[in-house]
Amino acid sequence: MDTQLIPERPADAHVAEVDPDTAHIESAHLLAEEAAPKLEACGFTQEQILAWAKAFLVSESSGCVDCFVAWIAEREHCPNA
Repeated sequence: MDTQLIPERPADAHVAEVDPDTAHIESAHLLAEEAAPKLEACGFTQEQILAWAKAFLVSESSGCVDCFVAWIAEREHCPNA
């Protein structure tokens, strides 16, 4: 990925931080855990990663780690996301 990720919370990138329904909570935790090595290397905290995972699943319903990381990058670098 050529785009530098910014270790911030979704709200800092103008992405709503909403909790997914109960069916997606476990998925958010699993996605956050799978993406943690990649995102922690960019400076993200566990709390930030989980917040992004929840926002991603509310928006997209599902997806792989690479899709998740790309989704974060798109929103961080789009002022009207």
